[in-house]
Amino acid sequence: MAFFNPSRPSYVADPYPALHRLREEAPVFYSAEHDAWIVTSYEACVQVLQDYEVYSSAVTEAPGRLGDRVRRVKHASVLGTAPRIGQQDPPAHSRLRGVVARAFTPRHVEAMRPAIEAHVASLIDVIAGLEGGRPVEAMRALCEPLPAAVVSAQLGAPEEDRARVLGWARALMQVEGADLSPERRALAVEARDGLLGYLGRVAAGETGDPDSLIASLARAGAGEERLDLGELLALVIDLSLAGNDNTSNLVGNGILALAAHPEQQALLRERPDLLPAAVDEVLRYDAPQQAAVRFVAAGAGEVTLGGERLEPGDVVIVMLGAANRDSAAFPDPDRFDITREGPRHLAFGLGPHFCIGAPLARMVGAAAFEALLARFEVVRLAGDIPVRHAPDWMARSARVIPLDTAPLLDRWGAPGTLEA
Repeated sequence: MAFFNPSRPSYVADPYPALHRLREEAPVFYSAEHDAWIVTSYEACVQVLQDYEVYSSAVTEAPGRLGDRVRRVKHASVLGTAPRIGQQDPPAHSRLRGVVARAFTPRHVEAMRPAIEAHVASLIDVIAGLEGGRPVEAMRALCEPLPAAVVSAQLGAPEEDRARVLGWARALMQVEGADLSPERRALAVEARDGLLGYLGRVAAGETGDPDSLIASLARAGAGEERLDLGELLALVIDLSLAGNDNTSNLVGNGILALAAHPEQQALLRERPDLLPAAVDEVLRYDAPQQAAVRFVAAGAGEVTLGGERLEPGDVVIVMLGAANRDSAAFPDPDRFDITREGPRHLAFGLGPHFCIGAPLARMVGAAAFEALLARFEVVRLAGDIPVRHAPDWMARSARVIPLDTAPLLDRWGAPGTLEA
């Protein structure tokens, strides 16, 4: 009998056996516990992601209990009622995506390559400084600080302002949807007002890089493209933080995959031309974002998915990681193979909500893997310290990756080791 219980320790450690069983038994499965349809087949996931008119992201417009709950939360939020870019459908989504897209053109992304490679080198220099070859916790030492540094540079805030800008954005992200005490609401309002004031100074040309993403958004908020203040705040928060975790997890999951498959690691050393393919295979094999949420639109009419009848307002959870391991789309899907060819993986989504930052995330992942292979004789884990994953089943994130520093090709003194 089909079931879905992502809170089990075995699922947290490795969700794919359970997702295989669910796909075989019920590729479109209604979970009463989650009050949602869990979709695990590649074909059905593609169908949902591509058809935004039936499977909507505009959650504030959802019929029934879902929409009522979201609208209540929005009205109580210090961020106001402006929906996030990921919570809209075209054409409203297209307008906001157009504002952001200029920062992710091939020219802009390629221009960031030197900064990305410099950030990677500086972080691995610290790892390389460990005395005695003791293990280092790679999430904290490399995977988490790398995308944060990249996003800060992309936003264009002066170095002395970056911590404050990211702190304001993080504070607002953490309180959205929360039932706030008066004290926490006051702190959230302070963060909101601080970020708005900073954006006003950027728009006026008083601070920051005038060619940066944050300056472009601030000018749009000042009237150039008629973003209201709620939309402006939401975009800055999303772009400051939304890509951080996924990119961190891409690098972390890649370290785990390479360490677990030394033959693929050796092939990548011999064939550096396979680096882009290796990044995509990491994304397919262990997707950083495991799920995307949609709902059946009010005017969708009769909807059938995978032989199941869905009703307006029904929540649909697209299991991206499961789709990427579907043998109907990817032969021998549990094999990590950097020479793999075949259909597009769904780690970045599909359709109008395909991740706009995908080229930048791929570049960061490639730079990290290339530098690790250059500085380590072999990338491997410390055998006496367990890998631990976070229990968030909608993402695939390691909390602890004990990277063995003994095979470093050079090292000089620095702190930060991981003890068993």
